[in-house]
Amino acid sequence: MEDLISRAIYHPLVALPTFYLTDLMCNVDYSLVGALLVLASASTFRLARLSSRWYRRNRRESGN
Repeated sequence: MEDLISRAIYHPLVALPTFYLTDLMCNVDYSLVGALLVLASASTFRLARLSSRWYRRNRRESGN
């Protein structure tokens, strides 16, 4: 079991997001809520950017 845990902790799919979240928490005064707020706002911004691209592309294709 200990070997399984040590392999899972160092797996790139687990380690990289953990390092990213740790770095983000250090930049927002070690607050988990602050880090989650930053992640949520970044995700919202990306979603808005994707939806505006989709809207412009469909509008251009429809000829309006």
